[in-house]
Amino acid sequence: MFSRFTKVASLILISSVATSLAIAQVNEAGFKKLDAYFKDQIDKKKSPAISIAIVEKGHIAYATGYGKADIENDVDANASTVYRIGSITKQFTATMIMQLVNEGKIKIEDPFQTVLPDTPRAWSKVTIKQLLNHTSGIKSYTELSELFEGDAMKPTKPEGIIKKVAEIPLDFEPGTKWNYNNTGYELLGMIIEKLDKRTFSESLKARITGPLKMDHTYFVSEKKLVPHRANGYSWTKDGYEHAQYLNMDWPYAAGSMESTVLDLAKWDEALYGEKILPKASLQRMWEVTKLADGTEKKYGFGWGIGTVNGSPIVEHGGGIHGFTTQIRRAPSAGITVIVLTNTDGPSNPGVLASEAMGMMDSSLKEPVKKGEQDSSPESTQKDRVILQSVLDGKFDRASLSPDFAKVLTDELLTQAKTQLGALGPIKALTFQREKTTDGIKSRIYRVKFDVVELTYAIATDSKGLIAGLEIHQ
Repeated sequence: MFSRFTKVASLILISSVATSLAIAQVNEAGFKKLDAYFKDQIDKKKSPAISIAIVEKGHIAYATGYGKADIENDVDANASTVYRIGSITKQFTATMIMQLVNEGKIKIEDPFQTVLPDTPRAWSKVTIKQLLNHTSGIKSYTELSELFEGDAMKPTKPEGIIKKVAEIPLDFEPGTKWNYNNTGYELLGMIIEKLDKRTFSESLKARITGPLKMDHTYFVSEKKLVPHRANGYSWTKDGYEHAQYLNMDWPYAAGSMESTVLDLAKWDEALYGEKILPKASLQRMWEVTKLADGTEKKYGFGWGIGTVNGSPIVEHGGGIHGFTTQIRRAPSAGITVIVLTNTDGPSNPGVLASEAMGMMDSSLKEPVKKGEQDSSPESTQKDRVILQSVLDGKFDRASLSPDFAKVLTDELLTQAKTQLGALGPIKALTFQREKTTDGIKSRIYRVKFDVVELTYAIATDSKGLIAGLEIHQ
C-alpha cells in the first residue's frame, strides 16, 4: 500500500443511483442485498464514489458505480470511472518480472545487483525474490516522514527515489524478516526498464494492458487527459476536501497505475488462463513467503495470501492520496470482487470486497471474530488514554522505547492527529486479544469513531515502554 502513514497510522485510511452494466449469474436476492449494502455505504458518506465489479470465472456478473466521481461538477460514478489503484500496481510489476524470468533474462534467486550494479554496496545480498516478497531489509522510502512534507510534490526519477534511502542501513538481514516495502518495487520497476530497454509505462502496455485490451488502464501521467477520471478526496471534520497533492512520479512501479473495475475484470480473466504467464508461474506468485527461520508470512509476489473457511484467497489493496482500492479473488470458487473508491478515508475497500464476496457465496463469508475476555481492564483504560493523547496532540514521548522513538517522529504524530481527528471522538474501545512475542506484549482493540471502526494495536516492552503503535482498518 502506497501510504503516507506508516507505523503510527496506516489508515488505509455518495446521489446514489446505480447503473448496472451486466447482471448475469447473480440471483435477484443477492443483487438486491449487494445494491442495498453499497447504497448504504454512500449514504453514510464512507466515500464520495465507489465502483464495484463481481466477476465469476472470468466473466463479469455485475459491474456498477455509486456516488460522485467528481463532487464539484456533480459527475456520477459508474463502472467506467477511472481511479488511481495504488499498490494494486504491484501485482502488475511482479507479473512483468516473472515474464522476464520465463524469458531467461533473470533468475529470481539472483542478487538484483546483477541488473542494477550502481546501487548501494550494503544491498549486495538482496535477491530479486526478496524485493518481490518484502523481505529485502532495504528501508521503504514511504516511511520517511519528510518525504510527504515537500519532496513528494515535486517531479522525480526512479534514481531519485532510491537516493532517498541509499545511505540508510538495512532494517534487517535480507530474508530474516518481513516488512511491506515500496522501495523494493521501485527497484523492480528499474529492472524491468533496464532489461526491456524502454519505460515502465511502455513495458506495461506492451506486455499486459495492450494484449488484454485494458484500454482504460494507465500508468499515471500528470499531463495526460483521461476520460472519466475520478477526483480523489480526503475526509475532514468539515466533510470531504481535495486530497493532498502527490506527484505520481513517486509511487512509480509500486503504485502509479489507474484503472476501472471493467479493465481489472479483464485482468482477473487473464489470471485463469495463460495469456500473461504460465500457470506454474502464477502459482509461484501466490505462494506464501518463508523466512530464514521457517516462519511463514502470508504474502507472495504482489499478492496477499489467505483463506476463508478453507477456500484460498489472493488479494491486494491500494492506498494513495485520495483513493483506496481492493481486488479480492477466490480462485477455487471462481469469484472475484473489485472495489475502487475515491477517498483515502474512512472507506475500507478490503472490508467492502469481503462483505460483497460473502453475499455472492455464503461459504466465502468471513467468520465473525470474537474477542478474548479482557483480563486487565486497567490496561485497556491506560491504552485508551494513550490513544486519546494522540488525538489531542498531547502524546508523551517519554513513554516510548528508544528504538520506537526513532520511528515515531513528531511529524508522524502530527499527521496521525490530523487524520484521526477528522474521524470524530472515540465512541467505544473493545478489547480483542493479547499476545506476547520475544518479550513484547501486544494488546489489540477495535476502536469506534463517529464514522468508522478501526483496529488499534499497542505493544510494550519488558520495561513497560511503548514499542509499537498501529491504527489501521
